[in-house]
Amino acid sequence: MSQQEFAIVTGAGSGIGRELTRLFLQDGATVLAVSLVAEELTALEAEMAGTGGTLITRTQDLSELDAAETLLAHCDAQGWTVDTLVNNAGFATFGDVVDTDLARIQTMLQLNVLTVAKLSAVFGARMKARGAGNILNVGSTAGMVPSPRFAAYGASKAFVNAFSYAFREELRPHGVNVTCLTPGPVQTKFASTAEVDTFEGKSMIKQWFATGHVATAADVAREGYDGMRGGKAQVLAGTGSGLAALVMHLLPASLIPRLVKNA
Repeated sequence: MSQQEFAIVTGAGSGIGRELTRLFLQDGATVLAVSLVAEELTALEAEMAGTGGTLITRTQDLSELDAAETLLAHCDAQGWTVDTLVNNAGFATFGDVVDTDLARIQTMLQLNVLTVAKLSAVFGARMKARGAGNILNVGSTAGMVPSPRFAAYGASKAFVNAFSYAFREELRPHGVNVTCLTPGPVQTKFASTAEVDTFEGKSMIKQWFATGHVATAADVAREGYDGMRGGKAQVLAGTGSGLAALVMHLLPASLIPRLVKNA
């Protein structure tokens, strides 16, 4: 891996994205860290000072429909050739679909689905033309196990998972690697953003977060990073990821929601 590597990490201000940014910098890469929250990027710059590599930050709302085109145009204007793309930005909604704000569901789907697909497409096309590159998409075990209260979020991650594996096969003959990281629950802002922690009913997920029975962002980022460097198609990481994969293979998808109704 060259010290001249240029990587984009979306959702870089916190959680898995923050830790992936750290790993790229430690390996001497130049990282364009993208986040919606400017304050997170300011804190990131202070935290990563002296880590190595070169950190560049960009505040951008990636849920906007033209976000991918805008980010590509920005990189072109700066003369940056992107070697590695990490599609990490995303969030969840938690609760019954009919009780969830439709605008929030729409924003989530635009970010988790459309932006991931479009960023993969526009930067993947450049990588294909050069005959080299890496794309790391952050999916989820939620995309393997259809769960009540996570219906829309799980569907969005099911898209990321399936898209990544198929996209990998399209780009593999052209020297471009695509890896899908599929973690279980991770100790990030996920629970608070999705409002899992304020849910008043019985919830296995809420209990996991409350008791700390979830993976750390640093551990999951390391597994994903190493898996991408190793050219893996999928990286199962964190609490329950192996079990989720087993359930997916052993049980029909139509039955699973009944078994995890208190997720």
